[in-house]
Amino acid sequence: MPAAEPTPARNASMRKNLLRENQGFAAVEFGLALPLLVLMLLGFVELDRYAWATRQLEVTANAIAQMLSQSQKVEPVDMKYAQDSAMVLFPRALQDGARLGKSWDNMIKVGMSSVGFAPTMPGCIANCTYQAKLSWSGGSDRRPCGAALTAVPDNTPPSKTTLPTDVFGPNSVIVVDLTFAYQPLFAAEIFGPLTIKRSSYLQPRYVDKLPYSIAGGDSFVTTCA
Repeated sequence: MPAAEPTPARNASMRKNLLRENQGFAAVEFGLALPLLVLMLLGFVELDRYAWATRQLEVTANAIAQMLSQSQKVEPVDMKYAQDSAMVLFPRALQDGARLGKSWDNMIKVGMSSVGFAPTMPGCIANCTYQAKLSWSGGSDRRPCGAALTAVPDNTPPSKTTLPTDVFGPNSVIVVDLTFAYQPLFAAEIFGPLTIKRSSYLQPRYVDKLPYSIAGGDSFVTTCA
């Protein structure tokens, strides 16, 4: 006996059932994919914030070094002004500090130093190699006196005991070291703060070696023998 052909009403009912099933599958798939999509979106936002903070920290270090390089000598008021300028040049420190109930200077540490160079062989004229020696260091994150300053490749992460190979030469260099405690906007309890370090190196414009005006040092600057 031949099967009965579907009636128009039965065809319409089957199409409705199929549509409901497809909609149900789509809803399940979307529900499964939504958390992953949200995590990816938050990750992109966090990555963008981190990249911006890194770049802005480099700009801030360069700006502070430029301030100091234009002086013929540095006084305590100059050092204080240069350190406090980080608050304006790097507003993320203020924003994160306000969000966490901390002072901005707890979020970013500033070190400002003068490094002189002497040839390893006195009287050297050509193809000289140099030794670096810290003259003075000030701010909230100073370089230690007496520590050997070794030459490292230019792409090496900043360190208080290293200098890029390219800055070694016959004169001196101003070094500005910045350390920022980056606070993730999302999942901060899981990842915690991330430390970003950036440094800038500039030669003084008008003197061979930038002196600090108080020979014996003070509470803001440490002078090295």
